[in-house]
Amino acid sequence: MELRQFTSEYVQGLARGDAEIERHFTAYFSELLLIKLRRGLRSAQSVEDVRQETFLRVFYVLRHGQGLASPEKLGAFVYGVCNNVLSEHYRAATRHTPLPEGGLDPRESAPDPEAEFVNEERKRNVRQILEKLPAKDSQILRLIFIEERDKDEVCRIFQVDRNYLRVLLHRAKNRFRESLPRGRASSRGAALG
Repeated sequence: MELRQFTSEYVQGLARGDAEIERHFTAYFSELLLIKLRRGLRSAQSVEDVRQETFLRVFYVLRHGQGLASPEKLGAFVYGVCNNVLSEHYRAATRHTPLPEGGLDPRESAPDPEAEFVNEERKRNVRQILEKLPAKDSQILRLIFIEERDKDEVCRIFQVDRNYLRVLLHRAKNRFRESLPRGRASSRGAALG
């Protein structure tokens, strides 16, 4: 295809809606945009959508906007509009992540039975240790770590200030760690902070 130098008469004809100039314009740029868009888009439908949207926007600007200050830059203008439409297309595509071809694998979302078993065993061990601790230590640890109560609320329950609650909590955690079976103190102690 022969490159064309665009004139102000050509651009004005597009702005007026001259059918012959529009046919030439779409034929000329369809081929050039097709070459550009095939490199970046996978489906023929996406190529056609971006190309049509580009033409729509160019016609809209020429007919309803201020037009082009330099008619010889019509090609650059069309490519600029195409780049904007293409960027919007990519952004829209990343917002909607497609499902995998085989659909969702229910095993991926289901909890791991072995992990559940280990977690249940840990919970049972923590409950047993808490039962062996003095009542005050056990209650502080339950309220803060299991029930996740607000520390101000725990202060009200024990009628202490935040500084003394910190001391009580420290002592309770140490007693908990001391009650752990040997060899498990490091992994179990992490469960209570």
